[in-house]
Amino acid sequence: MKDTWIWILIAALAGFLAAYLLLQPRREQPIDQPLPGQTAPRDLLDEPAQGAAEAPVTIIEFADFRCGFCVRHFVQTLPILYEEYIQTGKVRYIFRNFPILGVQSRWAALAAECAHEQGRFWEYHDKLFALTQQGQEFLRSRLKSVAAELGLDAARFESCLDSQKYLEEVQEDLALGQKEGITGTPAFLINGELLIGAQPITVFRQKIEEALAKTGR
Repeated sequence: MKDTWIWILIAALAGFLAAYLLLQPRREQPIDQPLPGQTAPRDLLDEPAQGAAEAPVTIIEFADFRCGFCVRHFVQTLPILYEEYIQTGKVRYIFRNFPILGVQSRWAALAAECAHEQGRFWEYHDKLFALTQQGQEFLRSRLKSVAAELGLDAARFESCLDSQKYLEEVQEDLALGQKEGITGTPAFLINGELLIGAQPITVFRQKIEEALAKTGR
């Protein structure tokens, strides 16, 4: 008789426990999970780049559109780099702004970013360096005229430029370059290795081939 009462008591306790658990409210979603309707931060536009995304060597150029040595690199070296390494899939070439030669440099950088917004960065980039080679100043009116000449959406470009829409991005580029120890232009990171100045193509070939050898390609 005593055993029967023990079993009845155990069964009652089990029933009570089951009922208690059933009636408990469900736990809230962990706080590190995204809440319904929560959106991710707006992605920034990718940096202007040429060449295969999977290229074994990445070159990041830091330049000022008003820099004479940057013009030298643009005229003498970049076309050969493009033909020998960028076009052949060996190098991914990325441009970042490093405007250190005054207000006009900053406006030129902002204008280039606005052209990039419309998918026309490299054409605008080429035109700016051509203007520097001719000794032209980067007045806002001229920067807008360049956009119109290239067939960009003029109203969209002017709004972008006048509002300094990409000022934060330009400042981020500048800060990154300074963090890497860059003080002048042009400067380059070749798979992370810093190269300063408008170097001849022979120097780039050597650095690129060394980087390719390290990757086994």
